[in-house]
Parts: sequence; C-alpha cells; structure tokens
Amino acid sequence: MELIDVYDADFKKTGKTVPRGTALSEDEYVLCVHVLIQDMEGRFLVQKRSEKKRNLPGHWDVTAGAADAGEDGCTAAIREAREEVGLELPPEKMQLIFRDCIHGSFYEAWHVQLPFTLEDCTMQESEVQELRLAQPEELLRILEDFPYRSEEYKRKIESFLGVEEPFSV
Repeated sequence: MELIDVYDADFKKTGKTVPRGTALSEDEYVLCVHVLIQDMEGRFLVQKRSEKKRNLPGHWDVTAGAADAGEDGCTAAIREAREEVGLELPPEKMQLIFRDCIHGSFYEAWHVQLPFTLEDCTMQESEVQELRLAQPEELLRILEDFPYRSEEYKRKIESFLGVEEPFSV
C-alpha cells in the first residue's frame, strides 16, 4: 500500500499520512510531480499513458506521479523517472520550475536536461505504453489536453519554455 503525506494550504506537512487514493478534506492536499526531461537537442520526453490507467488512459503526458510519504518533490521526480521510463536523473541537475495548487493537490514541475536517447529508456508497462521525443511547441499542445492542469500551470510552462505559440483560449 502506497502512503502519501498530507499537506495544509500553506504547503506544510500536517504529520498525517494516508493510503494513496484516500479522499481528503477540503483543507488537505497531496504533492504530485511532473518531470520535464529534456535531451541535449532541446526535445522533451513524452509518454503515452497505459490503457490500463484509471485516469486519462492512452493520453500523451510527461512523466508524473504522486510523492510517497517522506519524499520531497525532487526525490519523487527522480523516483518517478526511474520507475516509469528507466532513466536515472542526477539530483544536482534537477530544477524546480514552479509549484501550482489545484483540485486538492500541489503540483511541482521539475526540469532536467541530460544526454539520453529513447534506447536508454525502459518503459514501466503498467504506466507507459509508448515513448517519443517532442519539440517544445508539441509539448505545450500535449499539456493543453489535460483538464486538471490550471491555466496558470500552462502559462508557467509556456513561459519556462519560451515558446511563442501560446495555448489556445
């Protein structure tokens, strides 16, 4: 059973841990991470979510997941990348882009750029069914498809990437 930490509205741990998927009260939050893994040519690793996934099966996304109890965002991002796509991300190269709060969760977006190819990746079949590399503009279009990501989240990603093609309104 996966346990996750519960946070308050100020992003402070409450000291409470619950099994993943537990319904939380209105003033309780969990931490999720999104990992933008960039190759040396400026492309981003995107993954097609497994058809076995409960939420948004078959959709393209970045590596993402919930932080386990005791993990900070960076540690969770590194673990998720290792589990889902088989890449070891160096902690010293990890960069927190921003933190957003929506629908009872804090979302941290992490970025890392490192030399890798698709052949270096190993997919976790219960999570991922396909991998490819996407240009920044395509990454923005992929992220736009996710209803749980706020407009502020999308604008922050757009700003980070420096892409001139904005999200459609």
